[in-house]
Amino acid sequence: MSSLGGSVVGEAVAARNRQLLDEGVAIVERARAEGIEARLLGGLGILHHGAGLLALGGSRAINDIDLIVPTGQHRQVARLLVAGGYAPEERFNALNGHRRMVFHGADWDLDVLVGLFEMCHRIDMSSSFVLDFPTLTVTDLLLTKLQIVKLNAKDAGDIVDLLASHELGEGPGDQVDLARLRDLVRDDWGLWRTITGTLETVIATEPPVPVALRLRALLGALIDAPKSRRWKLRARVGDRVTWYVLPDEVNQ
Repeated sequence: MSSLGGSVVGEAVAARNRQLLDEGVAIVERARAEGIEARLLGGLGILHHGAGLLALGGSRAINDIDLIVPTGQHRQVARLLVAGGYAPEERFNALNGHRRMVFHGADWDLDVLVGLFEMCHRIDMSSSFVLDFPTLTVTDLLLTKLQIVKLNAKDAGDIVDLLASHELGEGPGDQVDLARLRDLVRDDWGLWRTITGTLETVIATEPPVPVALRLRALLGALIDAPKSRRWKLRARVGDRVTWYVLPDEVNQ
């Protein structure tokens, strides 16, 4: 692992990553000009937020463009993407367009989430749209990775990359907002269970010391965070009842 948490990529991969990022930013800027509040997430969002990571062209290959738009703007962004040369996955989009759409470009695909971030858990990202541009906030980018139950090496590397370049803090800004994370888990044992488990998994990979310290501090903050009565009642049931949904179940 590099000091940023992932492997050093070759020149061809770095160039493609930057090309994807340029295209993603251009789409978000065109969307804003038409009154659509799209934001980048996924690998491109993380790449955009890390100056050192961007200088290297990323720590892994990024294969597509991931966007999120507010509820009610999916038809507008679909028209914008088609006008820009992207072909819609028509049957999938017709069935799922209110929450997710897929488009195909000549060299890469584009995935659009609508309203909620919905994978292993459902997380409302609406507050993030007004706090950052052209991506979601660092905190919400991190959340999209922390909510993964079956973490793979790519997602673990993304978490390390984010925490290598961002400190923990309180409130919005170019930092991991502990207040936002505590607020999300105080009433949701399932999300808390997944996030804390994911943090423990990444800590076990022995990331660079500064990242490991932030991971442990974040884990401690969530363990010590105040919990609601609803959280405590669900905690009594614990792992005996499944607390998450797998992504392939969400997309059916």
